[in-house]
Amino acid sequence: MLEIACQECASVGSYRATPGVFFRCLECRRELTTEDLDLDPGEIWVVSATGILGFVIDPVESIREMSIATDAYLGAECDSLDELEALRSFHDAAFRLQGALKAGVPYPIMET
Repeated sequence: MLEIACQECASVGSYRATPGVFFRCLECRRELTTEDLDLDPGEIWVVSATGILGFVIDPVESIREMSIATDAYLGAECDSLDELEALRSFHDAAFRLQGALKAGVPYPIMET
C-alpha cells in the first residue's frame, strides 16, 4: 500500500480514518473524503489496519498484466531479453497483486 500524502503540508501517511466519512491529516487537520481523491485508472483506495489512507493497484489490473506477461514469455525466444522482460513484468504484477491482497482487497472473481 502506498500512503497518500497531504497536499497542504506534504506529510506522508498522515491521513487517518475518522468516525465519520472523512479522513483527517494528523499534521494540519485538513479533511477529505474518498470523492476528493484523484487516483489514476487501475488504482483503488484502501485503509490500513491502523487507519492510514492509501492506495493499491486494482487486483483485476494486476491479474491482467500477469496474463499479458505470461503470453509474452511463452512467445519469446529462449534465453532472450524479451523472455527476461516478460518475467520481470510478471514478477512486478504479482508483487502489486500481493500488496493489494495484504491491504485487505479481496481476490477478484474473474469472468472467462
